[in-house]
Amino acid sequence: MSKAEPIVSVQELRTRMDAGLAAFLAELDRLTDEQMQIPRDAVGWNIRDHLTHLAAWAEGIAALLHREDRWSAMGLATPPPEDQEHDYDLINEQIAVQYRDRSAAQARAWLVAAHERVAAAVEAIGDAGLAEPYDRYVAPFTGQAGDPIVQYISGNTYEHYAEHLPWIQAIART
Repeated sequence: MSKAEPIVSVQELRTRMDAGLAAFLAELDRLTDEQMQIPRDAVGWNIRDHLTHLAAWAEGIAALLHREDRWSAMGLATPPPEDQEHDYDLINEQIAVQYRDRSAAQARAWLVAAHERVAAAVEAIGDAGLAEPYDRYVAPFTGQAGDPIVQYISGNTYEHYAEHLPWIQAIART
């Protein structure tokens, strides 16, 4: 999550989100279906796995913004408790295994749809909602702890796409 430049408006956040997705999809659209599904990285992920990972995390943020359980929305078999540190490698492996049956095209479409769900949820919380702390979005919805929710939104949309792009490009070159 980025703490460098605080985002204070839905418009600014949406601009960054949408530009990040557009740039990411432009890179994906250069790849063949074979590049997206056959080569794998050192941990065994192909590009489709990266797409389902990104989509699942975006789904989690959309659910969180609706004050729903983010972990269930991500399809996790064993959701981690909110009040503990998370083993992100374990969570990410659960996601990869859960969605391995999807094609690259299905994974791409899911990512776009999840992005749109986050965008709609961002519009619904408005500018003031972006500054609310994470705990305001987790039951019982009264907490004051955590970074501003905008950091989680950024970190699970456009910043997340940019983080995965070099890994995806490396897989495509193999």
